[in-house]
Amino acid sequence: MHTRNVNVKTAAQESTGRWVKKMARIIDRGHYNAACAQEAHAHYGNKFTRTDACLYFIRGALSEISNKF
Repeated sequence: MHTRNVNVKTAAQESTGRWVKKMARIIDRGHYNAACAQEAHAHYGNKFTRTDACLYFIRGALSEISNKF
């Protein structure tokens, strides 16, 4: 077994930082997907509802999650 001199507090902060970055990327992808869909709806003259916004946000977030794992 290997032993390392690691500060537990520092290690916890680093792993939390990575988790926050991953969550931010997932949320950003959801926002990006919803914004692109809104632009496409406007271009083609289709109505963009709140339901559409939620649907496209969730699709974008799930696509980012599936890309990561």
